[in-house]
Amino acid sequence: MKRQHKVVGLVASAAIAAMTLAGCSSGGEGPGNGGEESNEITVAAQAWMVEKFHMADMVKKFEAANPGKTVNVVEYPDNQALSNFALQWSQNKSSQDIVVVDGASVAVQFLAKDLIIDFNKTDFFEGATAKDKFVGETLKFDSLGDVQFAIPIGLETYNISANKTYFDEAGLLDANGDIPAPKDWDELYEMAKAMTVKDGNTVTRPGMTIQWGPNAMSTMIAVEQAVRGSFYKSDGKTLTFDTPEMREVLEIWKKGVTEGVFSIDTFANKDAGRSNFNAGNIPMVLETAAHVPEAAPTIGVDNSVVLAMPGSLENGSYGFTAGIIVPSASKNQALALKFIQEGMMSDVQVDVGLEWGKLPVIKEYFDQIDAPWKTAMYDLVKISQPAPMYRDLPEIQVTGKQMLQEYLTGAKDLDGFLADLESLIDKANKEAQ
Repeated sequence: MKRQHKVVGLVASAAIAAMTLAGCSSGGEGPGNGGEESNEITVAAQAWMVEKFHMADMVKKFEAANPGKTVNVVEYPDNQALSNFALQWSQNKSSQDIVVVDGASVAVQFLAKDLIIDFNKTDFFEGATAKDKFVGETLKFDSLGDVQFAIPIGLETYNISANKTYFDEAGLLDANGDIPAPKDWDELYEMAKAMTVKDGNTVTRPGMTIQWGPNAMSTMIAVEQAVRGSFYKSDGKTLTFDTPEMREVLEIWKKGVTEGVFSIDTFANKDAGRSNFNAGNIPMVLETAAHVPEAAPTIGVDNSVVLAMPGSLENGSYGFTAGIIVPSASKNQALALKFIQEGMMSDVQVDVGLEWGKLPVIKEYFDQIDAPWKTAMYDLVKISQPAPMYRDLPEIQVTGKQMLQEYLTGAKDLDGFLADLESLIDKANKEAQ
């Protein structure tokens, strides 16, 4: 088999993902399957993960310490490609030995058919990766019941990244020179409106960008958790957005879009908010708060701050990690686990945290992060909640995003949007195993 691309210099494309799916497994038959493991493994990750998790450094570190072992990294485009992986794995074949998923909850779809391993049934949690070496309750973001279906990497939460410069110019700072946390969405809207710039009727700078692209459902979950204290019905397990609190938020969102106060740039480009905030071009962006350290080198450490969205200080937000999973069909599980332990759970996580705000999940490396945003972010993570562990979560994310965009642009009214979204959730498979 032709060797896969090494991690350095990869270019994200669907073609690479297709190559990954079509190719043979990275090794021969493994223990229990009539053969010995290969000295080579393949890791599949999205393009942003390759860059932001410093995978080149992980591979370099591991291969230097393990002569004769080779780690190849290939890219897949997005979470929708995971269904193709599942089809292959269900045939007891796998072109991947490790897959990193965006939001560990999406990996739940693989549990029902035992397509991924349970790390609790391996010797992974020994030595430097024993469970007590992980930060707080981090492992719970990637577990269901007594099944540890993924290993966390990059601890994050949703909140507002704010550029203090714009608040100062608009006279919105308090007596101490800080940005006051908005008590509700009406107040947050007025803040954004005060910083919106227009040339006649044309908005030249919105006051805020909200992630309404592929991660729109994550935004809705985060906001509802903050304003309501839960995104579930009274049964504690059924996702719902048809609540008085979210109706009020949604009406404000629609008003903000209509008046140009809230940008819809993320409809076409999911990274629009992040890119504009990092460049110092907008006052606020609501998505992962990891953008605060990302933007600091450009807009200044003192100007790039985490601003608590309404209710989040009391109720938390959406907390998450990327998830590292190992297909049950991989013939190279021992080497895969070794790479996760020695390469991915290594001190490489420190630079990842400092540069990209994706906090280390191992205590030793978490403690090495010394930055003003760290405490605010982690205090929020501790009271935040993971996304629902639903088998059909990926479908809710894709179709729900489309429905929200239709509502925000006036194609549907609020009642119609919520009725359709609740119906989508009701019909979804909400079982995990």
